[in-house]
Amino acid sequence: MKNPIATMTMSSGNKIVIELMPKEAPNSVNCFIYLSKKGVFNNREIKRVVPGFVLQPTYDSFNRDSVANVAVNGEFRENGFNNNLKLEKGVVALGGDGKTMAGPSCFYFVLSDEAGRKLDGKYTGIGRVIEGYEEVERIENVKTKSIDVGTPGVTVNEPIVPEIIASIIVETFGVIYDEPIISGLSD
Repeated sequence: MKNPIATMTMSSGNKIVIELMPKEAPNSVNCFIYLSKKGVFNNREIKRVVPGFVLQPTYDSFNRDSVANVAVNGEFRENGFNNNLKLEKGVVALGGDGKTMAGPSCFYFVLSDEAGRKLDGKYTGIGRVIEGYEEVERIENVKTKSIDVGTPGVTVNEPIVPEIIASIIVETFGVIYDEPIISGLSD
């Protein structure tokens, strides 16, 4: 069975292609697919750029949109889940509390192996960039402005010129993925 492929198209037309890995994080991948089909990621600004660390479309569930404000049990090693996708440069993972939960709408790209070592085992890896990493690097290097989000130790550098995700479309190759087990979802 082929792994699902998520294609993230930027408003410029540039694409980032991600191979999702449901064997490593089945419920988290199901939720990412579910949210993609709902259009949660479409026409969204990338909100956080930390060069050498992470590129994160959102850190706040897109201001708590009802469909985006979801949580799942964290499928990572420190939560007792055997996810073997090592967080390293090019891996896509989910934000969360680093203890028990993950936020499927708060996905991010790991920008260096050093960042991955700090995050590995504490956050859910869901896939890997297989095409278009040069677009990730381009966005990593755009001019940013610092945003105060009121959370000590959290650096939020937002692009000065908005970087917009036009869409994320997931090809499942005919496989039907289960509805995710989530909390906090309302339509």
